[in-house]
Amino acid sequence: MSSVIDICNMALFRIGNSIRIDDLEENSTAARICKQFYESCRDFVLRADCDWGFATAFAQLAEVASNPNPEYPYAYAVPNDCMRVRRIVNPVFPQGVWPAGMDCQVPEIPRIPFRIINGTSQRLISTNVSPATLEYTLKVESPEMFDPIFVSALSWYLASQIAGPLAKDAGIATTCAGEYRAEVLTAAAAALNEGTTQYQRESIFITGRGA
Repeated sequence: MSSVIDICNMALFRIGNSIRIDDLEENSTAARICKQFYESCRDFVLRADCDWGFATAFAQLAEVASNPNPEYPYAYAVPNDCMRVRRIVNPVFPQGVWPAGMDCQVPEIPRIPFRIINGTSQRLISTNVSPATLEYTLKVESPEMFDPIFVSALSWYLASQIAGPLAKDAGIATTCAGEYRAEVLTAAAAALNEGTTQYQRESIFITGRGA
Protein backbone atom coordinates (compact mmCIF):
# COMPACT_ATOMS: atom_id res chain seq x y z
CA MET A 1 0.00 0.00 0.00
CA SER A 2 1.52 3.30 -1.11
CA SER A 3 0.93 6.87 0.01
CA VAL A 4 1.20 10.10 -1.94
CA ILE A 5 4.57 10.70 -0.27
CA ASP A 6 5.78 7.21 -1.23
CA ILE A 7 4.87 7.87 -4.87
CA CYS A 8 6.57 11.26 -4.84
CA ASN A 9 9.72 9.79 -3.31
CA MET A 10 9.73 7.04 -5.94
CA ALA A 11 9.59 9.74 -8.60
CA LEU A 12 12.42 11.66 -6.96
CA PHE A 13 14.53 8.50 -6.80
CA ARG A 14 13.89 7.81 -10.48
CA ILE A 15 15.32 11.17 -11.52
CA GLY A 16 18.39 10.56 -9.38
CA ASN A 17 17.43 13.02 -6.65
CA SER A 18 18.82 12.02 -3.25
CA ILE A 19 16.38 14.25 -1.34
CA ARG A 20 13.41 12.55 0.31
CA ILE A 21 10.32 14.41 1.46
CA ASP A 22 8.08 13.70 4.45
CA ASP A 23 5.23 16.06 3.63
CA LEU A 24 4.07 17.97 0.56
CA GLU A 25 3.73 21.07 2.74
CA GLU A 26 7.33 21.05 3.95
CA ASN A 27 9.60 23.92 3.01
CA SER A 28 11.67 22.28 0.29
CA THR A 29 11.91 22.69 -3.46
CA ALA A 30 11.29 18.97 -4.02
CA ALA A 31 8.07 19.06 -1.96
CA ARG A 32 6.78 22.17 -3.72
CA ILE A 33 7.45 20.72 -7.17
CA CYS A 34 5.88 17.36 -6.29
CA LYS A 35 2.82 19.12 -4.88
CA GLN A 36 2.49 21.20 -8.03
CA PHE A 37 2.55 18.20 -10.36
CA TYR A 38 1.13 15.26 -8.38
CA GLU A 39 -2.64 15.67 -8.88
CA SER A 40 -2.44 16.50 -12.57
CA CYS A 41 -0.11 13.54 -13.13
CA ARG A 42 -2.43 11.20 -11.23
CA ASP A 43 -5.40 12.28 -13.33
CA PHE A 44 -3.37 12.02 -16.54
CA VAL A 45 -2.43 8.40 -15.78
CA LEU A 46 -6.02 7.56 -14.84
CA ARG A 47 -7.04 8.82 -18.28
CA ALA A 48 -4.41 6.69 -20.01
CA ASP A 49 -5.54 4.14 -22.58
CA CYS A 50 -5.77 1.41 -19.96
CA ASP A 51 -8.79 -0.05 -18.17
CA TRP A 52 -7.48 0.22 -14.62
CA GLY A 53 -9.39 -2.39 -12.63
CA PHE A 54 -9.37 -0.47 -9.35
CA ALA A 55 -10.90 2.55 -11.11
CA THR A 56 -13.67 0.73 -12.98
CA ALA A 57 -17.19 2.04 -12.44
CA PHE A 58 -20.63 1.61 -14.00
CA ALA A 59 -23.49 4.09 -14.07
CA GLN A 60 -27.01 4.20 -15.45
CA LEU A 61 -26.86 7.40 -17.47
CA ALA A 62 -29.33 10.26 -17.05
CA GLU A 63 -30.81 11.40 -20.36
CA VAL A 64 -30.80 15.14 -21.02
CA ALA A 65 -33.69 17.02 -22.59
CA SER A 66 -31.63 18.82 -25.21
CA ASN A 67 -29.45 16.74 -27.54
CA PRO A 68 -27.15 18.94 -29.65
CA ASN A 69 -25.82 16.03 -31.73
CA PRO A 70 -27.96 15.24 -34.81
CA GLU A 71 -26.00 12.02 -35.44
CA TYR A 72 -27.53 10.14 -32.49
CA PRO A 73 -31.06 10.17 -31.06
CA TYR A 74 -30.07 10.17 -27.36
CA ALA A 75 -27.75 12.24 -25.18
CA TYR A 76 -26.77 11.65 -21.57
CA ALA A 77 -24.85 13.54 -18.90
CA VAL A 78 -21.35 12.20 -18.33
CA PRO A 79 -20.88 11.39 -14.60
CA ASN A 80 -18.96 14.10 -12.75
CA ASP A 81 -16.38 11.60 -11.50
CA CYS A 82 -15.70 10.17 -14.97
CA MET A 83 -12.08 10.40 -16.08
CA ARG A 84 -12.43 8.36 -19.26
CA VAL A 85 -15.44 6.88 -21.03
CA ARG A 86 -14.76 3.25 -21.91
CA ARG A 87 -17.94 1.88 -23.48
CA ILE A 88 -21.70 1.77 -23.45
CA VAL A 89 -22.56 -1.60 -21.96
CA ASN A 90 -24.51 -3.86 -24.31
CA PRO A 91 -27.40 -5.00 -22.08
CA VAL A 92 -28.35 -8.15 -23.99
CA PHE A 93 -26.87 -10.96 -26.01
CA PRO A 94 -27.31 -10.17 -29.70
CA GLN A 95 -29.13 -12.56 -31.99
CA GLY A 96 -27.10 -15.70 -32.58
CA VAL A 97 -25.42 -15.64 -29.15
CA TRP A 98 -26.28 -17.81 -26.19
CA PRO A 99 -24.61 -18.69 -22.89
CA ALA A 100 -22.94 -22.11 -22.83
CA GLY A 101 -21.66 -22.87 -19.34
CA MET A 102 -18.93 -20.37 -18.62
CA ASP A 103 -18.41 -19.58 -22.30
CA CYS A 104 -20.52 -18.02 -25.03
CA GLN A 105 -21.10 -19.01 -28.60
CA VAL A 106 -20.94 -15.98 -30.87
CA PRO A 107 -21.00 -13.94 -33.55
CA GLU A 108 -19.21 -11.29 -31.51
CA ILE A 109 -21.15 -8.75 -29.49
CA PRO A 110 -20.98 -5.44 -31.39
CA ARG A 111 -19.76 -2.34 -29.58
CA ILE A 112 -22.34 0.40 -29.18
CA PRO A 113 -21.22 3.60 -30.94
CA PHE A 114 -21.06 6.85 -29.00
CA ARG A 115 -19.51 10.29 -29.08
CA ILE A 116 -18.45 12.68 -26.32
CA ILE A 117 -19.71 16.22 -26.91
CA ASN A 118 -20.10 19.47 -25.00
CA GLY A 119 -23.53 20.48 -23.76
CA THR A 120 -24.45 23.94 -22.54
CA SER A 121 -23.03 23.34 -19.06
CA GLN A 122 -21.64 19.80 -18.99
CA ARG A 123 -20.06 17.02 -21.00
CA LEU A 124 -22.52 14.75 -22.79
CA ILE A 125 -22.32 11.33 -24.35
CA SER A 126 -24.52 10.79 -27.38
CA THR A 127 -25.43 7.33 -28.61
CA ASN A 128 -28.18 5.29 -30.25
CA VAL A 129 -29.48 3.27 -27.28
CA SER A 130 -31.90 4.01 -24.47
CA PRO A 131 -31.54 3.37 -21.60
CA ALA A 132 -27.75 3.42 -21.46
CA THR A 133 -25.28 2.07 -18.92
CA LEU A 134 -21.76 3.44 -19.01
CA GLU A 135 -18.52 1.72 -18.09
CA TYR A 136 -15.93 4.34 -17.26
CA THR A 137 -12.73 5.13 -15.41
CA LEU A 138 -13.55 6.63 -12.03
CA LYS A 139 -11.56 9.48 -10.52
CA VAL A 140 -9.78 7.77 -7.62
CA GLU A 141 -7.87 10.05 -5.27
CA SER A 142 -6.93 7.68 -2.44
CA PRO A 143 -3.59 5.96 -3.14
CA GLU A 144 -4.74 3.11 -0.92
CA MET A 145 -6.91 2.02 -3.86
CA PHE A 146 -4.11 2.09 -6.45
CA ASP A 147 -2.76 -1.21 -7.72
CA PRO A 148 1.02 -1.75 -7.91
CA ILE A 149 1.28 -1.27 -11.69
CA PHE A 150 -0.58 2.04 -11.46
CA VAL A 151 1.71 3.20 -8.65
CA SER A 152 4.75 2.37 -10.75
CA ALA A 153 3.31 4.04 -13.87
CA LEU A 154 2.31 7.15 -11.90
CA SER A 155 5.74 7.47 -10.30
CA TRP A 156 7.42 7.22 -13.72
CA TYR A 157 5.09 9.83 -15.22
CA LEU A 158 5.51 12.13 -12.23
CA ALA A 159 9.27 11.69 -12.59
CA SER A 160 9.07 12.72 -16.24
CA GLN A 161 7.32 15.95 -15.23
CA ILE A 162 9.49 16.94 -12.27
CA ALA A 163 12.77 16.05 -14.00
CA GLY A 164 12.83 19.41 -15.80
CA PRO A 165 12.66 21.70 -12.77
CA LEU A 166 14.59 19.40 -10.41
CA ALA A 167 17.10 17.42 -12.48
CA LYS A 168 17.38 19.96 -15.31
CA ASP A 169 18.17 17.12 -17.67
CA ALA A 170 15.95 16.55 -20.71
CA GLY A 171 17.43 13.08 -21.16
CA ILE A 172 16.18 11.96 -17.76
CA ALA A 173 12.69 13.28 -18.51
CA THR A 174 12.64 11.42 -21.84
CA THR A 175 13.80 8.18 -20.21
CA CYS A 176 11.15 8.43 -17.51
CA ALA A 177 8.45 9.12 -20.10
CA GLY A 178 9.52 6.01 -22.00
CA GLU A 179 9.36 3.90 -18.84
CA TYR A 180 5.89 5.30 -18.16
CA ARG A 181 4.66 4.28 -21.60
CA ALA A 182 6.08 0.78 -21.11
CA GLU A 183 4.28 0.46 -17.77
CA VAL A 184 0.96 1.49 -19.33
CA LEU A 185 1.37 -1.12 -22.08
CA THR A 186 2.08 -3.76 -19.42
CA ALA A 187 -0.95 -2.66 -17.41
CA ALA A 188 -3.21 -2.67 -20.49
CA ALA A 189 -2.12 -6.21 -21.36
CA ALA A 190 -2.72 -7.36 -17.78
CA ALA A 191 -6.18 -5.75 -17.73
CA LEU A 192 -7.06 -7.43 -21.01
CA ASN A 193 -5.99 -10.84 -19.73
CA GLU A 194 -7.85 -10.38 -16.45
CA GLY A 195 -11.09 -9.13 -17.96
CA THR A 196 -11.57 -10.79 -21.32
CA THR A 197 -14.65 -12.97 -21.69
CA GLN A 198 -13.82 -16.10 -23.61
CA TYR A 199 -15.92 -16.34 -26.77
CA GLN A 200 -16.20 -19.16 -29.26
CA ARG A 201 -17.66 -18.72 -32.70
CA GLU A 202 -20.53 -20.98 -33.67
CA SER A 203 -19.68 -23.86 -35.94
CA ILE A 204 -20.54 -23.27 -39.59
CA PHE A 205 -22.64 -26.41 -39.32
CA ILE A 206 -24.78 -24.61 -36.70
CA THR A 207 -24.90 -21.15 -38.25
CA GLY A 208 -25.60 -22.67 -41.65
CA ARG A 209 -28.69 -24.56 -40.55
CA GLY A 210 -31.81 -23.37 -42.31
CA ALA A 211 -29.84 -21.30 -44.79
